[in-house]
Amino acid sequence: MSIAAEDRDFSFARMPGDELHNCLALLRERNPVSRCLFAGQPAMILTGHAVVAEAFRNNKLFPPANANRILIEPVQGLTFQTMEDREHRLYRRLATPAFRSKAVEKMEVDGLARIAHELIDQFAPGSCDMTGSFSHRYAFLVISRMLGIPLDHEEEFRQWAKGFLSFPDDPEYARRCADKITEYVTPILALRRLEPRDDIISGLILADADGVRLTDEDILANVRLLFAAGASTTTDAIGNLLYVLLSHSHLWELLGERPELRANAIEELLRWETPVAVLPRISAPEPIEFAGVQIPANTFCLFAMASANRDPVVFNDPDQFDIYRETGTKLLSFGPGPRLCPGMHLARRQLSVVLDVLLERLPQLKLEDEPVARPCGTMLRGPEALPVTY
Repeated sequence: MSIAAEDRDFSFARMPGDELHNCLALLRERNPVSRCLFAGQPAMILTGHAVVAEAFRNNKLFPPANANRILIEPVQGLTFQTMEDREHRLYRRLATPAFRSKAVEKMEVDGLARIAHELIDQFAPGSCDMTGSFSHRYAFLVISRMLGIPLDHEEEFRQWAKGFLSFPDDPEYARRCADKITEYVTPILALRRLEPRDDIISGLILADADGVRLTDEDILANVRLLFAAGASTTTDAIGNLLYVLLSHSHLWELLGERPELRANAIEELLRWETPVAVLPRISAPEPIEFAGVQIPANTFCLFAMASANRDPVVFNDPDQFDIYRETGTKLLSFGPGPRLCPGMHLARRQLSVVLDVLLERLPQLKLEDEPVARPCGTMLRGPEALPVTY
């Protein structure tokens, strides 16, 4: 028996391929603000482009920090994600220079391509699963190296970083992995306080805003944030990009012949299958009215960027992946407004480098099982497997 769209529970369901987009389209057609379920509780879901964009910019009606305090702070720790107003602005100023540090600049110049080549050099002859061999490894290695994690422990560290993201599905395991990260990074942090280097940890140590400096626990929490908000989403974006280009094999060939279209392909991917499909927030502590809908106090409100980015009011033929489409400022994947993702430049740069290197090294890359490779997930969305030949 099929489940009515409004009775769907959007907390960590699979909903592969078109299933999620069809469900969101039904909700959007009925009303851009609709009832749904989240973690078994009544919730609201925002599906229209206009209402999602407006809600992102209205921190009074939809305070950004509250949902993060429930869903990620218990394992990640206190960061600017779970702060409001002046405190948020102050600690964001302390943390975000790490995204513009010498470590990031150096990584963009030659490190991103080097990591991609290293991973391809390890491929088995003829075929592999691109998730396990590439997309699920690449972004974690980028973050690890910018942090200055010793190379001989990268894989172990990646498993811990991936594991702590399992909260709240498996909170006990997630906390164990977070503790392992803390145990491993703490002595590195102590060394960087004595002898700073050109890495992100040193940048966080040296950051100063109005005389405020980050404590060791602040820095550890921001290290976890980099994996949660940076590596995991870029991992899914790489997987989604490979899926759409290889499931439409003419696009892979076209981009090999016309490099000038690659940047546009990445922007269209971020619209067509954004890695953060649904972002939970919690409404204000008093009942509100939004877009003509009454919303009870402290209600989970789900910002469905996957739906807003396919709203036919804004995008012509929105379910079609159009490599020539110009999305411009209409793209909502990085969250407009005061909480705009500070890592969006690095994410786009990783996608660009990955695409260039793969097209150079594997021009005959072929997807072997399209149904298995379809992106899935309702919140974070990407393929679980990408079986390919080359």
